[in-house]
Amino acid sequence: MNKQKINLFLFLLFMSVTGYSQNSNDTGKQRNKYIDIGFATSTMEQDNFPKLKSNYGVSFTAGKTFYLHQQPIANCLRFGIDATWFDINYTNYKIEHITYRGTDKYDYHQGEVSMHVGPSLTITPVKNLNIVGYFRYAPTFSGLYANDEFSGNYASMFVGGASLSYGVIGLGIESRFGNSKYKAFSFDKDSNDADKVKTTFSGFRAYISFRF
Repeated sequence: MNKQKINLFLFLLFMSVTGYSQNSNDTGKQRNKYIDIGFATSTMEQDNFPKLKSNYGVSFTAGKTFYLHQQPIANCLRFGIDATWFDINYTNYKIEHITYRGTDKYDYHQGEVSMHVGPSLTITPVKNLNIVGYFRYAPTFSGLYANDEFSGNYASMFVGGASLSYGVIGLGIESRFGNSKYKAFSFDKDSNDADKVKTTFSGFRAYISFRF
């Protein structure tokens, strides 16, 4: 999928979510459901390989905040638990391999599907203006397609960030980091843990947030 198609998809999704929010007449309710659409940058490190920095990435996240008390503290502070039901992240890496025969160029495609859970803090200094900070644990399945081979495994990931929203729409930024041991998918019964490649991840996502 090229960048033009990704931009078109994000634009259409933005218009559909905005249209939905404009149909809601309830402006006083707690906006505890969230949908985040973002652009991602990432760094990947593997044993005995150079560090790789992403070319581009995109993400889609949906979840809900469960507030721990009905009334805000001092009329502006609320504690909650974030439960992200669905997070999908795609990252593209451009690779240049220089040999005596010339330069080989190819792509790495990394995809991740995860769920999150963790504490959050919401500050509402004035009506409809929300400042949210959070830190979540994100159990993840991470896969990598490279050199005509697919590998993947469970990854322990952590996500921390903050967002600023007014009414339905907002902006946010978050950090993601974690590790996995990629293992090539194979029907070979003799494959074992020695075939796994330790991989660490770190990166940032900037996103548009919609809260309902």
